Amino acid sequence: MADEPERSGTARSAPASGGRPYAKDDEISLLEVLVALARHKRLVFVFPLVCAVIAAGVSLLMPNIYTGTARILPPQQNTSSIAAAMIGSMTGLSTGGSLGQALGLRNPSDLCVGMLQSRTIADDMIRRFDLQKLYEEKTLVDTRKTLDEMSTVSAGQNGIITVMVDDEDPKRAAAMANAYVEELEACCAAGGGDL
Repeated sequence: MADEPERSGTARSAPASGGRPYAKDDEISLLEVLVALARHKRLVFVFPLVCAVIAAGVSLLMPNIYTGTARILPPQQNTSSIAAAMIGSMTGLSTGGSLGQALGLRNPSDLCVGMLQSRTIADDMIRRFDLQKLYEEKTLVDTRKTLDEMSTVSAGQNGIITVMVDDEDPKRAAAMANAYVEELEACCAAGGGDL
């Protein structure tokens, strides 16, 4: 039968999935991959090594930062009585819980977090640890900003307040975290509240 077309050595066959036919030349062998890697061995091995050395150098040059952590469980009292007592003692006013609610104080933890983030406690911390000199800041405002960046005060869902202070000296970081608790106790004692 002369009408039949001749088959060549690079015949294409349809895949089982019924998709586009493929040629055997489209396959990549493991040998070809190894030859390509060998051809670019300098790039493959030297580049990651250089990156690792640079990363190690940068990490060794950076100062160690330690975090001091203190956790506080505020008293489980009525929010309005705490807010009224604290605000009344600080302002000299005798107000009810509505003022505390108007200020957004939903529970004792919010009140304690607000007090820990107050300017009064920040100034006491700056004086106590001579932070203006330590942070090498010219003004008290700049020192407060730096202290705020180095400190984190947050209240969890369970009501526990966490105070974290970052510092290059681990003892100072722990002392500052504990000092926040002491300053809060002093503010509560001055306001007639308990912590």
